[in-house]
Amino acid sequence: MTLRASLSVPLLAVALSAFSAQNAAFISGVWQGDANYDANGAFSDCLMTAQADSGVLIGFVISKYFEWGLVIADERHDFQVGATEQIMLVVDQRKPIPAIAKVVDVHGIVIPLEDSDPVLDALREGKVLTIMAETAKIRFKLTGTKEAIAELAACVTEHIDSEKV
Repeated sequence: MTLRASLSVPLLAVALSAFSAQNAAFISGVWQGDANYDANGAFSDCLMTAQADSGVLIGFVISKYFEWGLVIADERHDFQVGATEQIMLVVDQRKPIPAIAKVVDVHGIVIPLEDSDPVLDALREGKVLTIMAETAKIRFKLTGTKEAIAELAACVTEHIDSEKV
């Protein structure tokens, strides 16, 4: 899967600023989400975020093109913008999901996700997501993810043809 511009810097900026509960369009478990719009006011994506115990901000995004992605933002680390790295996503004891992480901000990466039943089922049904890179390992509890992913998909459907007024 190629990384389109729709899964890049604008959504990471939103992730880095993190939603406050009062500004979130939906809250599901530990997740907070809302629709995002581009500079011209056209709908771009829906993003939901949560904070890992380690302080890392993690998010799931669905673009207006129905591309899925995982966003990781950590202001404590400086990444090399433009760099890519092979990673593995492991949910519980399931088969590892290979992916390519792309650094789109000095403090964050985007990981395009395959829109397939095995990947989505793992994220919906799983208890713990482990992201393994060459130099890092992040564990995140998937509390409330099943309901939150449903809310995220509904967000895209609701806003797909909208413009910010």
